[in-house]
Amino acid sequence: MGSSLLATWSKKTSYHFTVIDPIKYKKLNNKFNKRISAFDNINKIKNFKNFDIIIFAVKPQIAFTVLKQFTLLKYKKNVLFITIIAGKKISFYNNYLSKNTQIVRVMPNLPASIEVGMSCLFYNKVTSRQNKNRAVSLFNKVGKVLIINNENDIDKVTAISGSGPGYFFLFIHMLEEAASKLGFNSKISQELVFQTALGSILLLVKSNKKSQQLEKIIAIKGGTTEAAINQFNKNKLKKIVNNAVKAAYNRAKEIGKNK
Repeated sequence: MGSSLLATWSKKTSYHFTVIDPIKYKKLNNKFNKRISAFDNINKIKNFKNFDIIIFAVKPQIAFTVLKQFTLLKYKKNVLFITIIAGKKISFYNNYLSKNTQIVRVMPNLPASIEVGMSCLFYNKVTSRQNKNRAVSLFNKVGKVLIINNENDIDKVTAISGSGPGYFFLFIHMLEEAASKLGFNSKISQELVFQTALGSILLLVKSNKKSQQLEKIIAIKGGTTEAAINQFNKNKLKKIVNNAVKAAYNRAKEIGKNK
């Protein structure tokens, strides 16, 4: 996710980015030249007071290892910390960062890599209006922004829009496989499914109708769509979806409790 955001921000902002990535730092330096300075470890950065924004974009499992390196560092008084780490609450960062640190939790999603993402933001109480605007401006460049007023809702957002693209990709893959079983080759199956998915979403966005209304328009009584939807209902697709989302939500909360 961090790499996707970086690629867009480097094109659409005037910021200079300093990146710590022990695996990809050489590739980043070669790809972005002077716009990005990438290093293999934090000790290569001499002065953190040069930064207006510091972003944490690592896996939750290594968040503790990363954050403890920031305990003794010195920053600008009004520096903004942005975190896209799933599950980790503001209270987690307060254990490692100085008092009254301005922090924004963000849950973006993968479509941000093509500038049509959904990013949900939650600010801690001390975040200034200027830094709120900075965060919104950054994430507006990769798609839509929604401000969340309750931090607990970030875990819910994670289960819907954060993980959501994976659910759609799974269903699309299954529909491709179903098309193949009907006898279409992989190229035709992909074209049929991709264009249908794209057209359906665009129709939903541009129409004044809700998804359930459009479903009923297509699923006429005694027709082919109704026959398929009856099978979805018979096999309790709604329950499956609800259980899947709850599993993602519970996992986000579980990650937050881990060190």
